[in-house]
Amino acid sequence: MVIVVTGTPGTGKSSLCRRIVSRNKGWVHLDLGRFAAEANVITGYDDSLETSIVDMNILKKALRKHVSDSVGEGVRLLIDGHYAAEVSPAEHVNYCLVLRCRPDVLWRRLRSKGYGEEKTRRNVESEITDYCYLMAKLHLKRKRIVQLDTTGSSVGKTYTRFMECYRYAFRCRGDAVDWADFLLKNLGKISFLFR
Repeated sequence: MVIVVTGTPGTGKSSLCRRIVSRNKGWVHLDLGRFAAEANVITGYDDSLETSIVDMNILKKALRKHVSDSVGEGVRLLIDGHYAAEVSPAEHVNYCLVLRCRPDVLWRRLRSKGYGEEKTRRNVESEITDYCYLMAKLHLKRKRIVQLDTTGSSVGKTYTRFMECYRYAFRCRGDAVDWADFLLKNLGKISFLFR
């Protein structure tokens, strides 16, 4: 079984995956950032965004081979990354979880993690425009995709919700996320985007 866990950086993907693996036998966490480095698909570094540049085509091929070779009976693989839906082999993916976070809260989370202002701004803009959710819908068309809003949620609470979704084959009720509507009603909360 393969579950893609995607979402903008800072939404809680890695924390959730670590919690799942620590509490459930047979689950494996594949962090795409580490996997990209180990697969030697990093082609450079973007100073303005403070991030590695990854050759997505080569990463896709390496990930497809890894998933084909490693997913056997009883293994539950969590593929964790903000571009996970774009590179995961759709034919092997069972479900997709998209973690979301309200833009003003995400801004604070990323800044407290040490992200620079430009990198934080780009990630918040990605969250506002539903980028990860839209990529999941585009690349994993026929898969069940569920969104969970982690804005006011602890890792424990998100884990509980994930396990409910898992138990019911992702037929669970996700969260309806509409940051555009939220921002229109709370313009003061996004003043950081216009500095």
